[in-house]
Amino acid sequence: MSYQVFARKYRPQIFDEVVGQRLITETLKNALLQNRVAHGYIFSGARGVGKTTTARILAKSVNCIQGPTVTPCGECPSCQEIAAGNSVDVLELDAASNRGIDEIRRLRDTVRYLPARDPYKIFIIDEVHMLTVEAFNALLKTLEEPPPRSLFIMATTEPHKLPATIQSRCQHFPFRLLDYSEIYSQLEKICATEKIQADDGALSALAQAAEGSLRDGLSFLDQAIASGGDQLVEDRVRQLLGVVPAPFLRELVQFIDAGDSARVLERVSQMAAEGYELGHFCGEFTRFVRNLMVAKSCGAASRLLQVPNDERQPLVELAQRFSEEDLTRFFQILLRTEAELKYAREPGFHLELGLMKLVHARRLATLESLVAGLGGGGAPENPASAGRTGATGASSAPSAKAAGAAPRPAVEERTDRPASASSAPLASETARPKANVAPESAPVAAAVETAVQEDSRLTAIKALAYKTQKFLGSCLDPAVGWRFENGEVRFVFAHKDAGVADMLASRAQQEMLRSVCAQVLGQPVKICVTLQEKDGEPKAARPSARERASQDAGVELFRKVFDGAVVDVKDLAEE
Repeated sequence: MSYQVFARKYRPQIFDEVVGQRLITETLKNALLQNRVAHGYIFSGARGVGKTTTARILAKSVNCIQGPTVTPCGECPSCQEIAAGNSVDVLELDAASNRGIDEIRRLRDTVRYLPARDPYKIFIIDEVHMLTVEAFNALLKTLEEPPPRSLFIMATTEPHKLPATIQSRCQHFPFRLLDYSEIYSQLEKICATEKIQADDGALSALAQAAEGSLRDGLSFLDQAIASGGDQLVEDRVRQLLGVVPAPFLRELVQFIDAGDSARVLERVSQMAAEGYELGHFCGEFTRFVRNLMVAKSCGAASRLLQVPNDERQPLVELAQRFSEEDLTRFFQILLRTEAELKYAREPGFHLELGLMKLVHARRLATLESLVAGLGGGGAPENPASAGRTGATGASSAPSAKAAGAAPRPAVEERTDRPASASSAPLASETARPKANVAPESAPVAAAVETAVQEDSRLTAIKALAYKTQKFLGSCLDPAVGWRFENGEVRFVFAHKDAGVADMLASRAQQEMLRSVCAQVLGQPVKICVTLQEKDGEPKAARPSARERASQDAGVELFRKVFDGAVVDVKDLAEE
């Protein structure tokens, strides 16, 4: 067969023709110009990004009759044989099929001999990570102290599998995935050379399907030309590659924006019936949402957009329906869904669940917004309207107060509450004990009432203590304060009465005092005896943690937002 595929026909022959790896090619060119070519290189990166191609160009640059040079002539016997892959002094070894120690021993024996014709004997080992441990060990000494006029170039897609001892003996160059624009421009150039008429949508579909690999993009282009001839149209190319049409994705986003769950599920069913692979569709939709996010943040002229020029402005207009927070949340949900689809037994169910999350995602309020509302001293906005934007990018949904409704913001919107619940108080709120709600008036009177109650209970404890044992009652007399909180009774003594406090701290006295306090307070308690603070008021004069919590505006707002009640209070300062 005389036909040559594009991946071979348009394979770069000099460093300047390598696409997307300028930093690496410039480094290798400088090494050639300064005569600082190393004896070992590792080229790593994804498939189809130019690793083996760059290795061959480096071999030609070293062994060219005009070399060493950064622009090999391509006409001398050495250059032509290296390009054809049959040079006697350039050996290409596929480590995937020659991975044993015997093959490496033969290679090591070959290294000892001088090149037959060219200046250097070069070994290009592809997929070097497939070598066995024994083979790597056999290669170590040769890499560390190679014979003169020898050069090792190793290519791999999984550099992490290479032993550290191998990597430390070579210069490592990581090849990156190509950008969408780089693949697109290369496909466009080849179509112009081959006189193929391809519209922007067709080339965009090919560039997106390549996923950063130029070789894959050229293979897809070959396939598309075989299918469509000299005319490449977007619909036929997308159908050939199994890529979801862009209008389908735009309509799906519009249904999500409208909250139309039924239409979203129908679209998924239609897509599955037409034979689209669900995981591939989820990846396409993820890229589409990513482009929406870029269009919202950077505008239509951004080079980060991976879409044809005629789709940029419609994409920006569609992105204006959402806030950046909405699109970021969509992007995160889709990335998680795409990862789950790879291992799911029922991928359709996972995809439907992921899309339903997108439909309801804008009805959720983030914890950040709720905390911001608490810190600001006011209730946060309605989560259904927070962050939503209209066609102009400004807020189109009024806040809950401006709309006349006051639905309770929550992490998930509750659907079991009647429609009138937003305007009528809950029965649980009206029936909640007053002790859990911050007083709205007369705080001074409440504090006085609390102090009176505290004194009456302390008086009852002292009376019962005298009745139980006079010594116990006399020990309580010097107490300057007390506190009952979270099942603990704490008595505070001045430093001059430290001896009395020590006597109360004995086991026998504590047992009697615990029994007395339990009878007065009506519940089992723990006893703690402490001394008064030196430079402050007695600890008993400080309000209890529950009292401070009940009078805290933030606690009260948090309780209202989450429809909760204060059950227990702990003073973390005393933990």
